[in-house]
Amino acid sequence: MLWTKRLLALFLLLLAPIAGIQALTPLYKFEGSAPFSGQRWFNPFSSDTLTWTRANFHIHSRTWGGITNGHHSPSEIIRAYDSLGYRWIGIADYQRINSESPILLYEHGWSIGKVHQLCFWPESVRWWDYPLLQTLSAKQHTLRILRPTTPLLVIAHPRFLGSYTGRELSRLGGYDAIEVLNRYGDSIEEWDSALSSGHFTPIIASDNAHDVYNPHEVMSRWTEVAISPNAPIDSLRAALYRGRTVGYKNRTPYPLRAYPTFRRIELVGETLFVETSQPVDSLRIIGQNGHIRAVSYQTDKLIYSIRPADTYLRAEAYTSAVEAYTSPLVRGVPKRRPIPKIDWGWTGLHGLFWGGIAVFLIVAGLRLIRAKQNKQVQDRFLSQPLE
Repeated sequence: MLWTKRLLALFLLLLAPIAGIQALTPLYKFEGSAPFSGQRWFNPFSSDTLTWTRANFHIHSRTWGGITNGHHSPSEIIRAYDSLGYRWIGIADYQRINSESPILLYEHGWSIGKVHQLCFWPESVRWWDYPLLQTLSAKQHTLRILRPTTPLLVIAHPRFLGSYTGRELSRLGGYDAIEVLNRYGDSIEEWDSALSSGHFTPIIASDNAHDVYNPHEVMSRWTEVAISPNAPIDSLRAALYRGRTVGYKNRTPYPLRAYPTFRRIELVGETLFVETSQPVDSLRIIGQNGHIRAVSYQTDKLIYSIRPADTYLRAEAYTSAVEAYTSPLVRGVPKRRPIPKIDWGWTGLHGLFWGGIAVFLIVAGLRLIRAKQNKQVQDRFLSQPLE
């Protein structure tokens, strides 16, 4: 039937540019990873009493004519978060830098698999993405394209639809932090996988709110930054990159006014001292591969003697109302994995393969269309009366 051929032709022609995008994707040489190592430890938190300011960097406004999911104007969003005592607010619209956002950033990505990234203080918006197939090299290539445009490149919600697996985060390079806590999925295991591979990744926690008048969306997740409320934007940028952050998860269905904070996260020799502002149900120290290294119950203090096998350490606090996760302390230099080199040999073969598929799809689609047209001409010829 002609209509089935027309649909098939359309389908093939739509697949052709997707194959073409794959043909343009380089393949990368992913090197083996190694845990953090060294005699000295890096502690992003000051030994003094810590001062915290509340932040949320993943909020969506109404934009793109209402096509994307976002219900309110920037002024309504700012007013809602100001009323809850937030100091730092970022409106992360899809593929758009919102000039009215107090912190400039945007959420990159338009793939059906929700492979997204948060680009802080970007120079421009990049539209390159993979709508369907997202191989490891494809994800790396997107990070490579985004890297020069932003001083802080954050992997968004890895657990959401499995957009980034822990194994992928342990191999990819070029990103600065992970949005570990997100209303659409918390990614603790994926984060520990990245840390265990020796990639320094501070924590970011966000509501990913689309309706700020819905109490279940606002203050479900948030970030506490260890800087003064009067600090300038440059200090915030440095604090986020350095890892002076704690991620919070609200275990209640409504916004909170009071909750425990970390009063002390200090290394003295080979001993880690952790103290909270009030007693919590439990305090934990987490290390390599996400293993629990120490735990204490019904307390506001925990003292941990560092072991030779420890490569990174982070603290967790639990109450009936909240969960709190600190950014990690690491052995040696808090290094981040760079963007790997391109394997040009395999990239050439990969390009030829996918380029051939793209050409085949175009030729097959056009032949189906031409066959339809030829049949119409033949039908008109046969329908003419004989003389």
